[in-house]
Amino acid sequence: MKHSGPRTVSPREGLDWLRQAFLLLLRRPGLFIATALLAPLGSTVFLNLFELGPLASGWFSVVAAAACYGLPVSIVVPLACALARAVNRERVPSTRQLLSFSALRVLGRTGLFIFALLLQAYLTAYLLKDIIRPATFASGVAPVSGAASFGMFDSVLGAQLGTLGGLLLVFQLLFCTFVIPLHLFSERPFYYCWRLSFLAMQLNPWLWPPLGLAGLLLILLPSVPLLDSVAQVLALPLPVYVGALLYIAWLEIFRGGEEEPIALDSQAEEEGDYSFS
Repeated sequence: MKHSGPRTVSPREGLDWLRQAFLLLLRRPGLFIATALLAPLGSTVFLNLFELGPLASGWFSVVAAAACYGLPVSIVVPLACALARAVNRERVPSTRQLLSFSALRVLGRTGLFIFALLLQAYLTAYLLKDIIRPATFASGVAPVSGAASFGMFDSVLGAQLGTLGGLLLVFQLLFCTFVIPLHLFSERPFYYCWRLSFLAMQLNPWLWPPLGLAGLLLILLPSVPLLDSVAQVLALPLPVYVGALLYIAWLEIFRGGEEEPIALDSQAEEEGDYSFS
């Protein structure tokens, strides 16, 4: 699949992406609901696994939090992005095709890439917390205890929402917003996709503020008691919605809003393989 260079779009067109992504999810609601459920289910499984042993140190708790909340989100967002394109092209894969080696390979690579970025964000946040803590002692204010539980929350959905907000901030600061769809739909190396994503963000600088503001809002929302119920409601569908939104944004910026014809490989179809390109 040949990728054309990114183009400049107006903020007004970007607002329409929100509507297009929502309508795309409504075309196959059952499929996307099942995809959305993978994140809290995955977090629950990882939380139970990490409860088997004590958290030995604060740094271990950071890795545990990133694995419990970041890894499921890192899988659901690219999966939703890939399924959004499949639904739009009316070529939804079967379960056998989705579990084929070719599909799992590209989804796994993309998920691990996102998780690596999230893990760095978790570690950076904890490092900054350690740097700021001496100033807290000097000011005479009692520090908040619980270093061993850094990044761990009572609510799985609230933590999931905060993790998604962190991912949006990573997209903003590293200009890697379009790496997910670019790699999924071309399987080009990550450095190549990152370079195109960086260029797309430069051509469309209006994307930068919404990513940062939305990321901060999603991080702060679960911590506000009055808005906790709202955070619980939004946490389940938002990772899937972000995945669909990434696909719509990629389609408009890199494809001018038009999909390419589907090149079917009959032999691959018979063997159960599936390609997102």
